[in-house]
Amino acid sequence: MSEEVSQEQPPRPIAHLVSRRSVEEDRAWAQLYAAIHQPSAAEEVVKQLDADAQSKRNHLALYIRAKTTLREQKVSEARNQRVGAFVRTVLTFLVMGPSRLVTKVYVALRDVAVASMPPAQKEPAAARARGLKNDPEFASSTDLFSSGAATPAVKASARTSRKAA
Repeated sequence: MSEEVSQEQPPRPIAHLVSRRSVEEDRAWAQLYAAIHQPSAAEEVVKQLDADAQSKRNHLALYIRAKTTLREQKVSEARNQRVGAFVRTVLTFLVMGPSRLVTKVYVALRDVAVASMPPAQKEPAAARARGLKNDPEFASSTDLFSSGAATPAVKASARTSRKAA
C-alpha cells in the first residue's frame, strides 16, 4: 500500500520547496530591476551595492544599469542647462535688445535736442553790474555808501543814475 501512495502522488516540484522569504526577496529584486530607470532608485541601488561587495558581484547587471541611469541623468541635466542658457540668451536678445536700443536712441535724440536749443538769454542786470564795477564813479559811491558817510548830494546823484539806467 505504501507503493500505491507514492505512485498516486507525484513528486513535489522544486518551486514548492522554496521558502516564502526567498519568494519575497526575488519579488523585491524584480521590482528593483523594473524601477532602475528612475534616478532615485538607481542612486539607492548604487549606494547599497557599493556597501556590499558580495551583492554587487551577484547583481552586477543591476549595478551597471543603475550607474548608466545616473550617468544618463547627469547628461540630461547638462543638456537642459545648455538649452535653458540658450533660451535665456535668445529671450534677452529679443526682449531686452529692443528696449535697450530705444533707450539709446532716446538719449541720443535728447542730447541732440538740447544741443540744438538756442542759448539761454543772459540777464541784463548781471551784464550791467559787471560794467559798473569798472566805472570809477560807481566805485567811489559804493565806498561812501559802505562807510555810511554818504552826503545828500551823493544820494541825489545815485537817484539820478538809477533813473538814467
